[in-house]
Amino acid sequence: MEYADVYDAQERKTGRIVPKDTPLGDGEYVMSVGIWIRNAAGQIFATRRSLTKRFMPGKWENTGGHVIAGETPIDAVIRELKEETGIDVTADQITYLGEATREAHGIGKNYGVQMEVDLAKLYFSDGEVMDARWLTREEFERMRDEEEFAPSVFRFMEGYKEGFLRFMGW
Repeated sequence: MEYADVYDAQERKTGRIVPKDTPLGDGEYVMSVGIWIRNAAGQIFATRRSLTKRFMPGKWENTGGHVIAGETPIDAVIRELKEETGIDVTADQITYLGEATREAHGIGKNYGVQMEVDLAKLYFSDGEVMDARWLTREEFERMRDEEEFAPSVFRFMEGYKEGFLRFMGW
């Protein structure tokens, strides 16, 4: 079972640690992270959620997840990429893009990294990811318009859209 630190509205740890799916009270939040990867050709890396996922199975998204108790958001990005895809990154490669639009009891920090990833060398975490691909801007926008992405990707992106577009060079 994974545990998460509880934060207040100013993103300060409250000292409370709970199992990650614990209902939270007013003014309490858990933190999650998202990471976008861009290659030198300007393509964006997307992963496809496992068909066994409870929420949005088979939909495309960026890699991400909850920040585990004691982790920093950067630690969580590094861990999530490794766990879900086998991709190794270091803290100095990671760029902060902004905070996701807040919903309910979640604080979302979003990051980008520019790197080359050989799709043939990826491995996928059972129950998490079933596929990955590089997308051109046109493919990304088409998949968005055809609702192939989990809706939360673009709902949360409203909070950091400017940082994302700048990172992508769009």
